Amino acid sequence: MVLGLLTAAAFCHAGWNLLMKTSGEQGPQFVWLCAAIAAPLSVVVLVWYFVRGELGVTWQAALVSMLLHTAYSVVLQWAYKTGDFSGVYSVSRGATPVIVTLAAIPWIGGPSLQVWCGVAAVLFGVLVMDRVAPGRGSLKGLAVAACSAGYTLWDGYAIASLGAQTLPYLAVTNVGQLAVLTLVLAPRRRLTRAVFASWRRAIPIALLTPASYGLVLVAMSLSPVSTVAVGRTLNVAIGNLLGLAVLRERLTRTAVVGLTAVVAGVLLVSIGA
Repeated sequence: MVLGLLTAAAFCHAGWNLLMKTSGEQGPQFVWLCAAIAAPLSVVVLVWYFVRGELGVTWQAALVSMLLHTAYSVVLQWAYKTGDFSGVYSVSRGATPVIVTLAAIPWIGGPSLQVWCGVAAVLFGVLVMDRVAPGRGSLKGLAVAACSAGYTLWDGYAIASLGAQTLPYLAVTNVGQLAVLTLVLAPRRRLTRAVFASWRRAIPIALLTPASYGLVLVAMSLSPVSTVAVGRTLNVAIGNLLGLAVLRERLTRTAVVGLTAVVAGVLLVSIGA
């Protein structure tokens, strides 16, 4: 069940990252546009849960998530501006579970030997794949991974411990992000108006982003956050395959070894969780 959710999320996540990389748009104004497109549906969801009196602590927890996700989105845009897609994506997705697993030990205890072996296999695979294109996004990918680990840990706590509900959680995060970026971009209205020309490119990203993370949040309600974080490294394999098919990036023997190690590590963690 959890592996199926994470596989579907991986396709959505890798897809919107690829669209972000190839969109030709950079900067927080494009993130703002994506948030604006998803905002009407988010408002409907919020009104529905508010009328039913079911928001509870969800909106408070989601505001923290919004800040962490906004930082992640802006850093990701910066990374893709100059970094290679495979380099940034592989390192950011592969390093995240290592950070999360280590950071979660004080709360959930150390994972089993099988899970540790899975984490090691994932890390090995990412390092191997990074050798395919050294220096073309590694450090930027680590910066993205730090942001990703931050929101993963908080969201896991909000869903599993605070009992936040998935749909209003995503809705508050989206509306909050739109409000914050609107304030930040207010002095740059000319750039904000200009980005409306890219609305066709933004629509699929605006749809795939909440879809991918909604599936992850459901997985977090069924499995420990460290397990979900490692499972999400399936994105690495799918992202590299999309890079091969769409961007015509070269798939070397070294990259195949790295992809195999990542998939094997994810399966070890999923079975051992």
